[in-house]
Amino acid sequence: MSTVPARVIFDSPGGGAWNMAVDQSLLMSAERDGVVTLRLYAWAEPTLSLGYFQKYEDRQSHAASESCPVVRRRSGGGAIMHDQELTYSLAIPSSHRWSKETSELYDLVHRVVIKLLAEDGIGSRLFKDAASQSDDSAESEKVAIDPTAFLCFQRRSDGDLVSDGVKVLGSAQRRLKHSLLQHGSLLLRQSDFGPELPGLLELSGNQLSFEDFSQRLTEALGAALGFEFTSAVLTAAEVGLAKEIEALTFGADAWTQKR
Repeated sequence: MSTVPARVIFDSPGGGAWNMAVDQSLLMSAERDGVVTLRLYAWAEPTLSLGYFQKYEDRQSHAASESCPVVRRRSGGGAIMHDQELTYSLAIPSSHRWSKETSELYDLVHRVVIKLLAEDGIGSRLFKDAASQSDDSAESEKVAIDPTAFLCFQRRSDGDLVSDGVKVLGSAQRRLKHSLLQHGSLLLRQSDFGPELPGLLELSGNQLSFEDFSQRLTEALGAALGFEFTSAVLTAAEVGLAKEIEALTFGADAWTQKR
């Protein structure tokens, strides 16, 4: 199988507004320049991100994160407590088939993570609703689920990755006319600001290395998706655009408190 040139950016930890702005900048780069970019990153401080449609005042219902800064994502879903996690984003131009196979892309990325976790002795699988149990390997978890829970990781959707009945990886997608962004969070450890959410360390006793898992994930995703990732950094134009987006959108109270 031929491979497509692509970039991987092992980014330094950033603030919430900056992280969201960079992902948006990469989505726009994919549309403008036709470049595929995988970005792996962490958070400079514990940050609560609201789903696009959530009400800002609802964050008051989660006392554990009340001291954390808040950012609003462009993607939907419940709030995410970003702290002890590995976050990824994948921006793909419409010229590549993966930008059109959205459901397949979602599941494939998560299945790659399942295989990597299995190499570390950690069992996990895809969650499927009771109405879609055609795949025995992805049968519904027998736990009480609240689809309206404030925190995204207390909800379940088809394709979520669960370990021992607990959601440990969720992703979301956003599309422009000529590009697609998929980003998601893998819970490595429990956060003091989200104590109701165990991570892989608490579930398995296995403390995964952020750096090592990022490298392995890059290699495995490249092989699975047909991308040949080369290490890179943000271009000056992407940094400039991210700064503009941060100032006008994700770092602005008008955006964060718009609902």
